[in-house]
Amino acid sequence: MNGKIVAAIIAAIFIFAALLPLFTNVFAEERKPEREFVEIRNIEMKVDRVNESHAEITFIVSIYRSELVKNATLIISVYDRQTNLLLGKKAVDIAEKGDEGLSELNITLPFEKDRDYRIAFEIRKDNMPIQRKEMGLRGLETLVPPDKELKLVLKDVDFEITGVYGNKAIVKARFYIETMRDYDDVTFHVKAVQYESGVLANESWIELQKVEKGKTLLVESVLSVPKDYNYLVKIEAWRNGAMLKTWSKALNLAPTKTLPENITEEKVRFEIEEFVKGYRPVATPAPTTPVVYERKAQAPGFEILAAIAAGGAVLWMRKKRL
Repeated sequence: MNGKIVAAIIAAIFIFAALLPLFTNVFAEERKPEREFVEIRNIEMKVDRVNESHAEITFIVSIYRSELVKNATLIISVYDRQTNLLLGKKAVDIAEKGDEGLSELNITLPFEKDRDYRIAFEIRKDNMPIQRKEMGLRGLETLVPPDKELKLVLKDVDFEITGVYGNKAIVKARFYIETMRDYDDVTFHVKAVQYESGVLANESWIELQKVEKGKTLLVESVLSVPKDYNYLVKIEAWRNGAMLKTWSKALNLAPTKTLPENITEEKVRFEIEEFVKGYRPVATPAPTTPVVYERKAQAPGFEILAAIAAGGAVLWMRKKRL
């Protein structure tokens, strides 16, 4: 055989052998089946920002997906929990390519704090729903801005009656409060509310310059209230013009008495005039103390002589008339 032909054949074999792996990879990729899948595995929430009227909530949506996901979208729908009215929607595209397995999507939405919500998460692929999850969101009104946080705990309450004047009882209320942070702008509002009527009987405002963490804070207030009534003594904690904490404790100055005859409760007598500021009841005149004269002891036998003398005088008067 001609040497040139042999050399050409050998060269062609080497070239084909060098190019064969490239064609094999192309064919293998074309034949490799790709299974697409995507689903929601978990949803978590965290507070991002808070102000007086709104809270921004970040939803961390865990997605389990294949490496290739085409035309997939996450739709978030927000409903009013009470009326079921749709308040808004947000669409988030799911990346077409990504690592197979779990991945996360972070979506931040603003919410008004004065209502509760129902939130639906739906995955659509090729504009067809393939999965839907729902969750509730409530209690946003309890979230306060950082400048209005107040970490206080009421541990105990004591009441002491320091005096009674007319129809008024003087009560010293002592509150034991523990704080977990230092504050320099806390104001306490102490008030006594008549239990059955809800009438405010007395109140006081206490402004503290410094509240130190790790110590038990004693808040004391002296209240003058009509006696013979039951009260709820409340203490409110204010900061930056907002009431952030409130506690109450019963003060029974007229405990309900059980009548043994028919096991009923006495009715509460409510004199509204006693709760008018500046009202002074007319003093009831004190009963006149009877004067007791002490009888002096006399000599023994004197009573008999006096009786005989009195009898003799009577007989003498009768004889004189005759």
